[in-house]
Amino acid sequence: MGLYLFFIFAILTLLFAITIYITGKNKREDTYTDLETEEWYCPECGFHVQAGDKCIYCDTSKP
Repeated sequence: MGLYLFFIFAILTLLFAITIYITGKNKREDTYTDLETEEWYCPECGFHVQAGDKCIYCDTSKP
C-alpha cells in the first residue's frame, strides 16, 4: 500500500512540475514586446493607427 502511494505522489509531483514549466514558458514568449504602441494618424489616408509602424489600410510607414 505504501509503495502505491509513493508512485501516485511521484506521478502527481511530476505532472505538477511539467504544468508549472509549460505555463512559465508560455508567459515568457511575449510576441508583442517589439510592437510600436504609439498612436498616430496616417498622412496618406488619415486613419488613426493605434499600434504598429504601418497603416493597415494603405501600407504607409509611420512618418
